[in-house]
Formats: sequence, structure tokens, C-alpha cells
Amino acid sequence: MIEWIWKVPVAIGAGLMLYLWGAALVRNLATGHDQPADDAPVDLEDVDYHFRCVVCSTQVVMYAAPNGEIPLPPRHCAERMDLVTTLA
Repeated sequence: MIEWIWKVPVAIGAGLMLYLWGAALVRNLATGHDQPADDAPVDLEDVDYHFRCVVCSTQVVMYAAPNGEIPLPPRHCAERMDLVTTLA
């Protein structure tokens, strides 16, 4: 009968700790984290690159690239796509 004298404060303490932990979790989700600052914006130039997947023949057209460079080809079907545009 005397056991409840110890169980009640332990239960109240555990409940309080769970409440504080949950409140801190919700507070962190609500505020979020600051996103790291991006580097300086890159100038994009108009391009017309056509890539084709060597496995399934899916095609991708790229209309802008940084400084007009030929970027790395995208991946599709876990393989790099082939550039099929004739370069001028």
C-alpha cells in the first residue's frame, strides 16, 4: 500500500520528461534549420543538347547550361546518357 507513494512521483516525473521532450521536438520542427547560403549565382546560356539513354532510349533535352559548357550527361537506367546533338 505504501508502494504508490513512490510510483506516483516517478510517473509524474516520467510524464513531465516526455512532455518536455515532445514540446522541444515540435519546437524544433516548427522553427526548422537555416539553409546554407548558396554560392554566387551562375550565369546560364542558351544551349540545345539532346541526350539519349543507351538502355531504354529515353531522351532528355537541355536548354540551359552554365557558361554554355557541355555538362556531365544525366543518368538514366543507372547509366550515363549519350549526347546525340551535333555540336557547333
